[in-house]
Amino acid sequence: MKAMVIHQYGAAEQLQLAELPLPIPGEGQVRIKVAAAGVNPVDFHVRNGLLKDTGTHQLPLVLGWDAAGVIDALGTGVQAWQPGQEVMVFAPIGGQGCYAEYICVDADLLAAKPSQLSMTEAAAVPLAAVTAWQGLFKVGQLQPGQRVYIHGASGGVGGFAVQLAKARGAFVYASCSARSRDYVASLGADVCLDYQQQDFAEQLTELDLLFACVGGNQVLPRALPTLKSGGRLISTFDEIDPALAQAQGVDYQRMWVQPSGADLKQLAELLQSGQLRVQLDQVWPLHQAREALARSESGRALGKVVLQLAAD
Repeated sequence: MKAMVIHQYGAAEQLQLAELPLPIPGEGQVRIKVAAAGVNPVDFHVRNGLLKDTGTHQLPLVLGWDAAGVIDALGTGVQAWQPGQEVMVFAPIGGQGCYAEYICVDADLLAAKPSQLSMTEAAAVPLAAVTAWQGLFKVGQLQPGQRVYIHGASGGVGGFAVQLAKARGAFVYASCSARSRDYVASLGADVCLDYQQQDFAEQLTELDLLFACVGGNQVLPRALPTLKSGGRLISTFDEIDPALAQAQGVDYQRMWVQPSGADLKQLAELLQSGQLRVQLDQVWPLHQAREALARSESGRALGKVVLQLAAD
């Protein structure tokens, strides 16, 4: 099968098109013929060597950990799924990824693809939407009527987070650029802050939750005074000394998203009912994964970047 792999860590040129053996599903697994694969910031961070010294991966490594496609084969013991079913999946980041024609994953990580979504749209959902879901509700414990600020609202995770927070009944502040203001407002943000013109740290107080979907610019230490006593500061990437947060009565956590078929199925229900929508930024063919990653790395994507392997 064709796959985009890295043989060593580093910059974009390390990503190469290769021919790999067809994977065989193990017990409790299914093999998916990948129609489209989502592109996320974790992909270029891993390529750059984020986990290089942790023993997490073996090279050559296929990048990308969310996908949509059609079940192609079943491992032993799988009864809940059948070949030919259309599915989406958030594959474990510790394993081989989805920039490939086929991937084998545990059957309990799957969710049925919502019927109204194309494969390309469905591939944009799993990792980003599950990150938003877990960050807001499992880690952030967001409740109806609370005030939440979503930092980085126009990206993949942020776009889903705005919609989910609003659907939960929260009052949503969101950061974005002037060019993405209309888009973020359309997702349900009550107040959009132009991060190029407005400093959220000077604008906001008494927040129940601050969800930092992107890092940089000393966001976390600047965020502490905006939270009420007992408020929660959740980061998807940057870290801060927990003692600093504790001293200000803030519950800080650097979250690590976990693949969850149960979470993904709840998100699929929201998509199926129209309560959640997908925004695609740009779609690239598999062999242009370098360009797709560069788009993601630029920080200018409005929604999700996706690799398309088969026609919708």
